[in-house]
Amino acid sequence: MSLNSAQRQQTSMELKANFDISGLTCKEVQTDLGFSGELLEETLNVGSGTHGEAVWRLRDYLEEKIQEQGKEPHPYSILKTNIWYKYK
Repeated sequence: MSLNSAQRQQTSMELKANFDISGLTCKEVQTDLGFSGELLEETLNVGSGTHGEAVWRLRDYLEEKIQEQGKEPHPYSILKTNIWYKYK
């Protein structure tokens, strides 16, 4: 997965929107995904060094948690279908 600067910025905004919608705490996400605080922050920011698998795992996790609450996730404009990473 290779995103340019504008795509990283857009994806970060969408991940953060879904993090807010989820109502989850950073600690809950870290525990569930096995992320450190630094990895969660880097992934939410979609920094240039962020590994694609972490971004997709966070994206799918947030969507699942939001849907479990009966809420509608913010749509993703870049990360639509994961064809690269098989982590489930």
